[in-house]
Parts: sequence; structure tokens; C-alpha cells
Amino acid sequence: MLTHAPIFKNLNLLFVDDNIDVSAGAYQLLSSCFKSMYLANNVENALKFYYEKNIDIIITDIKMPNSDGLSLIAEIRKEDCHTAIIILTAFTDTDYLLRAANSQIDAYITKPLNFSKLNTALDAAIKRIEWKLEPIKITENTLYHSPTKKLIVNNEDISLGNKECLLLELLLFSKNRIVNKSEIKDIVWGNQDMTDAALKNLLGELRRKLQYDVIKNQPSRGWYIEI
Repeated sequence: MLTHAPIFKNLNLLFVDDNIDVSAGAYQLLSSCFKSMYLANNVENALKFYYEKNIDIIITDIKMPNSDGLSLIAEIRKEDCHTAIIILTAFTDTDYLLRAANSQIDAYITKPLNFSKLNTALDAAIKRIEWKLEPIKITENTLYHSPTKKLIVNNEDISLGNKECLLLELLLFSKNRIVNKSEIKDIVWGNQDMTDAALKNLLGELRRKLQYDVIKNQPSRGWYIEI
């Protein structure tokens, strides 16, 4: 079992390698340990997942066709210092490793993969994303802990449904801007149909559980959370 198994269950992992067998082996080892695990076989696909999914940890091969893991890291590190990055390498990739040392990586794993190596590297990676593990303060008496999906109001744990968690996180992570109905539909309902009545009921139930009037509405524009 991974050392931080309960935490990883709430995080998304992106694994990047052009070798099908390596990716398959990694998926077998890790997919059940994370909330979601995505596989990419090149930098272009990896960046697509990175921008579209809420990726917390990236494990990337250092050598790939047309580009390499260092290019992927450089692109991400332009604006993002919070996503944990682990590189996957062969013993012979010493030149790449020297270059990677200046790229804000969190750990490296030498091939072949095994659970022990992965566990050690992930232990190092978790330090970068510790900020995500702190409860978010909504009011003096209201906290939300994203990794465990816990809402704490007046020191009591309040149970939230899946859609309530998704909506609350969307609002919390969109501070200082209005979230419109289309965004809520895409994030909370996904491929399911969303009726006005269903949205109204979800907002009403979440407001009731929060117990404080922090979800605000701007008519015809959308909703935001006031912290």
C-alpha cells in the first residue's frame, strides 16, 4: 500500500510514456490508488490532459518521440509550481538527469518500474502538494477539506453528496469570478442532463448545509462564493 494512500485516493495522476508495456504496468500498479489515472504517450497528449483535467501529480518518461519529458516539464513550470512531477528514466540517461535537476522535479524513478520505487518517489512528490491538503476556510466556523471531501460547520462534519462536492469545489476554486450555468453543467453534471429545477435544488441544499450565506447570485450571469 502507498504510504499516503488515503490522500492519493483524492488526487489525479497523469502518467506519460510512449512504451505501451510500461504504461500498462504502471496502470496496473497505480490506477486503484488514485481518484483518476490518465495515460498519455507523447507531450502533446500529456498537455491536453494537464489543461483539461485537474492533474495533481505527473510521472513522465524523460525520452519520447518528437519531444521529451523535459519539454513537458518546462511548459508546465512556466506558470505552475504546485503540480508534483516525477521523471521516469533509464540508468544511461545521465545527461537528461543533469538537465532535469534544474527543472523543479520532485523525484525520479529508474526503470524497470516496481511498487517500491513508485512509493518512494510519490512520498517525495506529496510534499509539493501539501498546500492542497489544508482545509479551506469559508467562514470563521466553516471549513472544507478537499482531499477527504469533508465540510465542517461549527466543528461538526456535514455529509455532502458527489454533486454538492463538485459544485462547492468549482465555486471555491473560482474565487473572485462568476461561474455560469454552462460551467456548472459541464463540471457537475457532465454528460447528464441538467434541468433548472435540479440546479436550483442543488444550490438550495448546499446553501442549507453551509449554514452561512456565502453562495451569491448575479441574476442572468451566475454564482460565486464570497469568502
